[in-house]
Amino acid sequence: MNMPPSNILHGHERTVGLIQESILGSRSMPSWIFGGPLGVGKFTAARLLAGLLLDPETRPEDVTDFAPRTDTDSGTLFAAGTHPDLHVICKEQALESPIQKVRDQKQRTIPVAVLRQQIIGGVIDGHTFDAPAYMKPHRGTGKVFIIDEAELISEIGQNLLLKTLEEPPPRTWFILVTTRPDRLLPTIHSRCQSAQFNPLDQSAMSAWKQALEIEVAPAELDWAVGFSEGAPGLAVAAINEELHSWHQTFEGMIDDFAAGRFPAGMASEMERFIDESAVAAEKADRLTSKQAAGVRATKLLINLISSLMRSRMHTAIEAGSPGQEAWADAIEVLARSESQIESNVNRKLALAGLGSALADVLGLVES
Repeated sequence: MNMPPSNILHGHERTVGLIQESILGSRSMPSWIFGGPLGVGKFTAARLLAGLLLDPETRPEDVTDFAPRTDTDSGTLFAAGTHPDLHVICKEQALESPIQKVRDQKQRTIPVAVLRQQIIGGVIDGHTFDAPAYMKPHRGTGKVFIIDEAELISEIGQNLLLKTLEEPPPRTWFILVTTRPDRLLPTIHSRCQSAQFNPLDQSAMSAWKQALEIEVAPAELDWAVGFSEGAPGLAVAAINEELHSWHQTFEGMIDDFAAGRFPAGMASEMERFIDESAVAAEKADRLTSKQAAGVRATKLLINLISSLMRSRMHTAIEAGSPGQEAWADAIEVLARSESQIESNVNRKLALAGLGSALADVLGLVES
């Protein structure tokens, strides 16, 4: 149950106001960093901004509403996802590279070859690429380049982008979307204006929930909204991955930890969820590798287990129990495990060690 890209941004009034006053008012840098937690609307905001910038018939009221038109030629192309001057760069484009070794890489980074092919041009491994950033726009109005998960660009790649970000062609904009602005070089930050997107408040989440156009059981939707903690994209991912059905499985394991018992099947159940999710994602999208989908599923699952542990920690805090520190340490163990998997550590080995590490900080002995 995959949703199409959203054309409505909920919440973020202050951040949208900053964007409206600056880039849409032609008083800002042409390069931006949209930072914030996973699933809060950064990429949606970047798309909507692109739609407004690329349509020569954008009206003041469209800017005020932060909503591209759908009744113009440009708006029709944008709504269909086929506007030729909107360029979205992501790690999955490595699978379409003419360079074999780039196609064979695990999708953990945005390779330099992708940056050259999709933005800056140049020669790499005997292949010469034109520079889309410096080409004339197809429809004459301008060009927008959105780099999703920009934190995945290596230091070499970021340095290659510097000149283009600092001195882009006229009517060319760059938006770097990232959950980790700290992983971008200071020189990148100095050439960009930043916009911070935070989790939505209860009112904005309620509005998003009311506007949701997918069929889902009310109880499952309510659970997904609570799980997301103000991140609509995370709620949608939870629904798509049927995470609600896995919730009870892992809640029972956290109950075991809380009761002083070691849940021996935890690693195998985590691996089963990740593998099933990755296989389904690979079948659904030819540009998604099983490995990359596995990393995404790992993040989602660790989010779930972390949320269960945070609930335990808050209960301990309210009760004044000394167990609060142990749960905080367990959450930190989960975060480290996720980082290890992102850093190309064997996932099965990392998951096998996770249970032992959790047992250790929670004061248990494996049985």
